[in-house]
Amino acid sequence: MTYDLVALVDGRPSSDDVMAGLTAAGNELGVRAVSGGAVVQLCGDDDQPLVSVELPLLIQVPGEVERMLGSTVGVVDTPAWWVEIRATTRDGAREVAEQYANTLIDRLGGKVWTSEGIRTSEAPSEETH
Repeated sequence: MTYDLVALVDGRPSSDDVMAGLTAAGNELGVRAVSGGAVVQLCGDDDQPLVSVELPLLIQVPGEVERMLGSTVGVVDTPAWWVEIRATTRDGAREVAEQYANTLIDRLGGKVWTSEGIRTSEAPSEETH
């Protein structure tokens, strides 16, 4: 069973934001694109995936996030960027996924949904952009 997260970020993730997330997740991890570039995988020493990150999707319809994730997510202002992150069951994968998601919301503002609850971030600091 995978561990799934959704980073609901307030701004469109730039290539710098994505790179910051990848770096924060671990410099020792390998990176590869799959599914025609729609998914980036972070891989361990054995080249096996630990975490998969899908391309960000723009959610513009009010109430759509709440419909898809349930009422526990609270109200999400739209537009918002939906970044789906999936960790395998391998040791350390969950931590890598959380670090990637937390880096995005620290830089851009927003919240991270997991089956265990919601984490929010204050507005991004000016020094991260």
